[in-house]
Amino acid sequence: MLVVIFLVVGGLVKFAVNKGVDIGIDAFGPKPTTTYTPQPGNAPAKTGDNPLVTDADGSLVPASCDYAPWGTQVDKARKFFESAAGCLEAAWKPLMAANGLPFESPTLSITATTDGITTPCTGSTSNFAAFYCAANKTIYMPISQLQTDQFRDNWVVYLSVFAHEYGHHIQAQSGILRKANSDRVDAGARSTRGLELSRRVELQANCFDAMFIAASKGGGSLSSDQVTLATRDSYGRGDRPGDMRDHGTADNGGKWFESGLENLTPQCNTFIAAAGDVS
Repeated sequence: MLVVIFLVVGGLVKFAVNKGVDIGIDAFGPKPTTTYTPQPGNAPAKTGDNPLVTDADGSLVPASCDYAPWGTQVDKARKFFESAAGCLEAAWKPLMAANGLPFESPTLSITATTDGITTPCTGSTSNFAAFYCAANKTIYMPISQLQTDQFRDNWVVYLSVFAHEYGHHIQAQSGILRKANSDRVDAGARSTRGLELSRRVELQANCFDAMFIAASKGGGSLSSDQVTLATRDSYGRGDRPGDMRDHGTADNGGKWFESGLENLTPQCNTFIAAAGDVS
């Protein structure tokens, strides 16, 4: 059965504010969509009652990560994100296994720009920012869309965006994304219910992002100042006036990020949260 996926987008979609200065990333272009055949596996198609978020002790072990040096050159950026991906896998894979969930590493696409890139989720358009495509299990990180002129060498921001996209991969692997997408198709992608489901997906990815940031700090790989910067950044993202209301308010985005810093998956269960908490 073909399932239409309406929400496989991710992190670089809003702006961030730190100390009164806009240092964030704007979205460019339409939200990716795709049609794909779900792969067989033993992940349950569940959201609020998914074993990943009902495990009372579910947490990521402290992540001692040897991040490669950041740089805006493609080779250097690729090595940075590959090192981050290895650390994210080491953090998430044991938790997935402990809850009887499958795990397959995502593919990474690290490019200078979006020119000439064709994806199952965007077609041939080059008008997109960083995102996760569930159809081919790929995280796309075009460097030109990271606004490195504003973030400069504050690589924890790029790490946080990447961890958010990786959070979508975890949602896909666990069955959360499959169920959320199916429910959104039934409700109508742009219906009130459909947009609320999109916000629950995105805010949970914020929370999963923060879980990894907390684990990385716990392993001594991030400083308190870096975690503070990532947290401030999370409060700068969110739906702005005129947006489709598919990601959540900046305030809720930050609150769910801070909830994730507690490093417990039940704290990231956006699917049982009150509507106001995912507005």
